[in-house]
Amino acid sequence: MPQYIDSYYLVNERDSGLVEQFLNDFLPRNSELALDYLIPVLGTEQERIFDNVKEVLTYLDATPDVGYIMYWENLNKASEIKQFTLMYTDDGKMIFGVSVIGNDLESKESLLTFYRIKRYLKAVYACITGEEPPPGNSEDFIFFCENRYVPIMKSIE
Repeated sequence: MPQYIDSYYLVNERDSGLVEQFLNDFLPRNSELALDYLIPVLGTEQERIFDNVKEVLTYLDATPDVGYIMYWENLNKASEIKQFTLMYTDDGKMIFGVSVIGNDLESKESLLTFYRIKRYLKAVYACITGEEPPPGNSEDFIFFCENRYVPIMKSIE
């Protein structure tokens, strides 16, 4: 099984339109890695089940205190990006995660992907790790990134 390098990007507002555009631009051929989405209803013991991604994204946009995580596989085997992770934080933000194959955080592929997506998302806080999931809220994520690899933007040859 290959090893993955993960990069994560904090986005300050929930926006399903941005998620859909990101998927179109970076993973146009993708497969959701869930058949349905079971989300707890805050303040109750109940859960709500969604059977399509558009409905769950719309619900999460409108419910900023609900944390949730979703995964997509890239079906384009030639792409550097192998998997996309989307985390809705429990404080109303989103963390985008991208996985590329490798074990060198400073590899050309890893850095090019990091710079490209950081610019695309206009993320202030972002970092690269080796198969390590981020925390579930933005304050902890900022601290997480301060203690992980954060490349300085530069040209790559």
